[in-house]
Amino acid sequence: MAPSERLALLLLATCTILARASGDNGKIVNGTTAAPGELPFVVSLRRSKSGHHSCGATLLNSDWILTAAHCVRSSSPEQLDLQYGSQSLARNSSQLVRVAAIFVHPGYEPQDKYVNDIALLQLAQSVTLTKRVQPVRLPEPHQVTPGNASAVLAGWGLNATGGLVQRDLQKVQLQVFSDAECSERHQTQLHGTQICAGLPEGGKGQCSGDSGGPLLLTGTDTQVGIVSWSIKPCARPPFPGVFTEVSAYVDWIVETVGSSKTPSSLWVGQLIVGRSPPGLTS
Repeated sequence: MAPSERLALLLLATCTILARASGDNGKIVNGTTAAPGELPFVVSLRRSKSGHHSCGATLLNSDWILTAAHCVRSSSPEQLDLQYGSQSLARNSSQLVRVAAIFVHPGYEPQDKYVNDIALLQLAQSVTLTKRVQPVRLPEPHQVTPGNASAVLAGWGLNATGGLVQRDLQKVQLQVFSDAECSERHQTQLHGTQICAGLPEGGKGQCSGDSGGPLLLTGTDTQVGIVSWSIKPCARPPFPGVFTEVSAYVDWIVETVGSSKTPSSLWVGQLIVGRSPPGLTS
């Protein structure tokens, strides 16, 4: 074998070993594909002109969406739309809805560790609730999510830094860290309205494109977090992902939705807040 051929084989083998070691063949990072209809409240926030997935989001009811402020702050309503009712992204999906208004939390400050990274989108048309289009449950106001709690992250984000947006919705099981451990791992004092989730050893968690999507208490449809930011490369130890803590903003969500001309119900804890419970059609 010629020296040039031996060099080529050596380089190929090295690249293959590095690719396997990097974990880039995982999903969301290193998650699994959600079953059809398993997470009927997760929707894709898209750029309306291109149809490209931009961020994750969740359905609060037929008329309102919850997402991260940094996903929408620089956008106008006509630049956005949402794909709902399907866990597979499709640029030409028939299940799209336009955005009528954007409500970014007035205290959002990206220069201060993305504090108050939360926004509401009012839809231009009501979506019909079905078995695969359902509202997410909000936690009780100021409900504490304990450290070491088990949680599930869902999204279509990159499977690794520099990776690909996933066509099918991914989910991954994570551990919630206490506020003290979260700040210690990030070597900075995070805000009390933020929570962290990941694994102590890293290797699983959020990546670009997961922003705005939900962190849910395992075995429930209660959303305790909104994907806000993380240290790159994605899922790098010892840094867990940082989420906006939804329970700190339930009052703001209820007030904002209730102040619209057509107030609608929200699912908060065990209660329905509003005029009527979320409906269901076949």
